[in-house]
Amino acid sequence: MNTLEKLELLSENCSDNTELERIIGQLLNVILTRHSQKLAIYNSDLEQFEKKYQLTSEQFVEQFNSGSLGDEMDYFEWFGLCELRKDILQKIHKLEQAL
Repeated sequence: MNTLEKLELLSENCSDNTELERIIGQLLNVILTRHSQKLAIYNSDLEQFEKKYQLTSEQFVEQFNSGSLGDEMDYFEWFGLCELRKDILQKIHKLEQAL
């Protein structure tokens, strides 16, 4: 049974929309919590780079994109973390809107 079929089964077996909304809300809260935990890890890792290089991540991304920093492996890791953080923030925003 695929995910869509499971969702249809859940919808069919909930006594009313309020119950279904509550169940879906709980699932979304679990996902939101996991994303928030990831965000905290990303923020901690980004803070280490910011301290090491005395730049905010925003300043770093601007300089990285302009090509003025060079090709250190740290820079690619830092940039990747910035992208992961941006992605998780978008997901968190969508989840918060849904709740």
